[in-house]
Amino acid sequence: MKLDSFKLKILVMLLMILDHVNAYLPNMPIWFNYLGRLVSPVFAFLVVEGFFYTSSKLKYITRLFFWALIMFVGSKTLCFILPSNRVIHNNIFLSLGLSVVLMSIFTFIKCTKENKKLMVLGVLLATFISYLMLYTESSIFGVVMTYIFYYYRGKKSMPLVYVLVFLVLNLGPLIPQFINSSPSFIYDNLFLLNTQWMMIFAIILILLYNGKRGINTKLTKYMFYAFYPLHLWIIYIISCYI
Repeated sequence: MKLDSFKLKILVMLLMILDHVNAYLPNMPIWFNYLGRLVSPVFAFLVVEGFFYTSSKLKYITRLFFWALIMFVGSKTLCFILPSNRVIHNNIFLSLGLSVVLMSIFTFIKCTKENKKLMVLGVLLATFISYLMLYTESSIFGVVMTYIFYYYRGKKSMPLVYVLVFLVLNLGPLIPQFINSSPSFIYDNLFLLNTQWMMIFAIILILLYNGKRGINTKLTKYMFYAFYPLHLWIIYIISCYI
């Protein structure tokens, strides 16, 4: 079974609901969190695909930052009106917007290979944007995913590179703790405390992508943008009253 971009986004939206329900509402099943680890990589992958297909990269960047601003203002306003011990820090639009900026710089670097001064400028700008991304929701994972999905796009080695890099990135720091540790300690760290490594399984959904856009209208385009803040705000409001 293959999925176009539209169907893949719908599937990931459903997983995102489970992830945020688990994050903001008490006593939710732990497997909601597991499924939620698949969301960010798929969106990062689709943004890279969108970067190559968009007719205007500037409009693409502007749209992402516009929704990042809406998300920021809306979340701050909601948390002010309904204060809670759970604050909305989520703003994936900011991460994705910077990711598109970073890819634009990658393209600039490719086009200026014969001009060393411009190429150095591009590398410095890419380093700066990568640094900024570390302070967004996607953090180091968003930076690494952007590099992998951009530079390995269309290559057979991409899935293997993705899985190996994120296994090392997530589990590498834990290996010294696992040596001579009890099975219960390892289990708790892998399945209760540090579940981010499960993002490697997002490659399964990514490999289901058939390279087609699917349904694409203004309604569906803005539905995806509006869904993210709206569903999160609704879940937050519910959490304030239970």
